Amino acid sequence: MNTARTIQINVRLPREASKDLDSLAKLTKTKRINLARRMLENGIVLERRNIALQLYRDGEVTKSRAAEIAGISIWEIDDLITASHTVTPMSVEDAVSEVRRVVASVAVIGAKSRNKNRKRP
Repeated sequence: MNTARTIQINVRLPREASKDLDSLAKLTKTKRINLARRMLENGIVLERRNIALQLYRDGEVTKSRAAEIAGISIWEIDDLITASHTVTPMSVEDAVSEVRRVVASVAVIGAKSRNKNRKRP
């Protein structure tokens, strides 16, 4: 690991969590510190997604902003929203954004289709 791009943090854990970490490290034949680092990184990814979904569910952010917060594409946030059975009324801003996205997609598809059908001399 390149330590120039890292910082050290200290975390206090309940004894049971520490024991679980040791057990998992032993099972995976991984150093405890490497396992803890990976778990923290995975937890951050998961928490970003959970926060983004909650903010979207509460109507505090648009779908595109939720995707940005989660660090994923608009398509991936759509999948997360569907998988989480999140039901929210579509805001005007979301509706406009969705229409623009669809129009842009149709324009790209139309251009590709015209290029395919164009006869070459």
